Amino acid sequence: MDAATQRLAGLVAVAVGVATHALYFNRYECHMHAVLYLNTFLLTCVGSALALYKGLGVSVGGACAATAYIASCYLLGAYGSLLMYRLFLNPLNRFPGPWPARLSNLYFSFQLGHSDAYYKLQAVHEKYGRFVRIGSNDLSIIDPEAMELTYGNHSKVTKSSWYDNDAPLTSMHTSRSKALHDKRRKVWAPAFSDKALREYEAKIEAVNDRVVQRIGEFKGAPVNVTKWFNLYSFDVMGQLGFGKDYHMVEKGEKHWALELLSEGMQPLALLLPTWLFRASTAVPGLAAGYSKFVQFCVDETSWRVENASEKDKEGSVDIMTSILKAYQGVKQPQKDSMLQADARLIIVAGSDTTAAALTYLFYHLAKDRKQVQKLRDELKPLTRGDWSDKDIRHAQHLNGAINEALRLHPPVPSGVSRLTPKEGMMVGDTCVPGNVTFIMPQYVMGRDESIYQEADSFLPERWYSKPDMIKHKDAFAPFSTGPFGCIGKNLALIELRTLTTRLVLEYDVNFAPGEDGTRLLFNTLDHFTVDLGELDLVFDRV
Repeated sequence: MDAATQRLAGLVAVAVGVATHALYFNRYECHMHAVLYLNTFLLTCVGSALALYKGLGVSVGGACAATAYIASCYLLGAYGSLLMYRLFLNPLNRFPGPWPARLSNLYFSFQLGHSDAYYKLQAVHEKYGRFVRIGSNDLSIIDPEAMELTYGNHSKVTKSSWYDNDAPLTSMHTSRSKALHDKRRKVWAPAFSDKALREYEAKIEAVNDRVVQRIGEFKGAPVNVTKWFNLYSFDVMGQLGFGKDYHMVEKGEKHWALELLSEGMQPLALLLPTWLFRASTAVPGLAAGYSKFVQFCVDETSWRVENASEKDKEGSVDIMTSILKAYQGVKQPQKDSMLQADARLIIVAGSDTTAAALTYLFYHLAKDRKQVQKLRDELKPLTRGDWSDKDIRHAQHLNGAINEALRLHPPVPSGVSRLTPKEGMMVGDTCVPGNVTFIMPQYVMGRDESIYQEADSFLPERWYSKPDMIKHKDAFAPFSTGPFGCIGKNLALIELRTLTTRLVLEYDVNFAPGEDGTRLLFNTLDHFTVDLGELDLVFDRV
């Protein structure tokens, strides 16, 4: 290949690169095919070199050099076009935020080496305001005016590409299709009916008994409540999700799967672009913990399916009972990727979130010991004789305390990822362009003085006797809300109310010697849900 021909080929390659970005990558969702694109590019390079060598008689060195030159020109065109768009043409450029965020989503990911996205988001919002650019096509929004637009029943906002991280393992939660989500939710719905919740409560109370007994065995010695509430929530999840007892509270030891849960969720901590997350998990060994956790969920699904007939004979009622009814007549339903993904949803949503809420709630009760007495005074008249959740369901201070723990420490602190409609959306006086990915971090909103008066204070009264302390009621959505809201919200609240009631009626709660909550507040990892730092408390019998 002579020099003139090579230069012409290079110019054509640059033009093709520009066109590839402008007409394809900048217009369509391409995150699902990163590995395919890379392999296609590499194979094209190899094929081009072979064609020059075999077809045109170019030497091996010359063929490789020419191919490298043309490939570089293509990449120069594609990435040059991308950078020009992001630096000068992107409509998000008018939003404030760290300047490098214009160039790549990876800028924000590189700030998250300590898995503390919620703290980093709070810092950028304090600096830049309610709308912050955190990526090339990403915003973080804490304006409560956006809540109804984002989560309301008539919202045109959809789920973002983040929900494709695990595809084809698509659960009810990760389905981006509203039609598919609604269809799957109908399958789940009977498992969370009032009748089902009443049947679950006996199982919950049995695990509550174990926890109260085991904590009593410490006889005033420090208790690592982070550990014990995790054991509790995983035991309840096993019983209610799969009809399986892991005996964690009874043994006082973590099942290996609990460690696997944390390891498996950790890749989500960096908020990587979907294309990079999928490419990373496709590399053998690079996401070993994540792969092991996925396999554990598959194994638990298989166990439940294989024991379905035995569970039916026992009259066992669990969440999988309802879900499996949709698979009647289907051979080996455990091989269905959606069922496997739904099993993972049960495990994550049914354990991580409840443990976090309980741990943070008791952190605040230990920090302000008057709260325990207020709860005890409210709950004693409601719990004479045999009692159940229906007797305490409307206890105002109890519900207020739970809401405060969820406001200050939401189980999904950095929020869920959404995509604006093509036509964009108006949030107050701010126009957010179409096809923009955004989050609404509940942790940051929960501590915003423009939304909550005395936002950093734990004040359960704001939820019943001092409603003026809540300036925007729509801002509070720890379980999300609307059509995609958490289907297990009422079940989680039963667990929170009943165990909290049992513990505060029997024990005073204090920090253990040397404990001040620092480890919980600053060692907790944000990996969509949270992996809690440790907290040692002392429980003394009343």
